[in-house]
Amino acid sequence: MDIFFLADLNKIIAAFGNRGYRAVQLEAGILGGKLYLAAYAQKLGASGLTFYDDDVVNFFAPHAKGKNAIFLVACGHAASSTR
Repeated sequence: MDIFFLADLNKIIAAFGNRGYRAVQLEAGILGGKLYLAAYAQKLGASGLTFYDDDVVNFFAPHAKGKNAIFLVACGHAASSTR
């Protein structure tokens, strides 16, 4: 399962300046940490990534219009190795 965090950076930066971007990253990190704990409690793995990808925003359109991809948490079981 992949959980994507999106935010309207233009609106946030207009209101709070560069501090707004840092606040968005902090909030995404805190929420991502809670997802890590929830995944581990269910005996699942989790990994978080910061990234920029317009394809993610397009995938979630029209609800994500005007937003930016901020953070991703991937949760689940590890793929089994066939080596």
